[in-house]
Amino acid sequence: MEEMPMARLMVTETEVDASFYKAALEGSGISVFISGMEGSVFGAALDGPDEIEIIVYQKDLEASQAIIAELDEEPENEIPTWDCSCGAEVDEGFGVCWSCGGEYDAGAKSHDSDNAPD
Repeated sequence: MEEMPMARLMVTETEVDASFYKAALEGSGISVFISGMEGSVFGAALDGPDEIEIIVYQKDLEASQAIIAELDEEPENEIPTWDCSCGAEVDEGFGVCWSCGGEYDAGAKSHDSDNAPD
């Protein structure tokens, strides 16, 4: 069987970032390989930050770059602290209620409007 060429997509310094990007790419059907999370038993605390490489097949490189760029974009509309219809207060940035699972409605009462000048 012929080997498919691989490409280095990006480098991260944390396993959390690497795992986040890997999950997002795999969710889009892209095979992902990670190199560099094999550090010593002491981890980054003593070893210092390692380079963690995210590698994809060359054929998936362009699509992978587009997905990463979209993930790294700043959100256009920040979600303020808001009151859910169930009565729970939901913290800023969260679009789903922690209590009932209800979704943020831009028309819902937000706490940012409480502080607006009259």
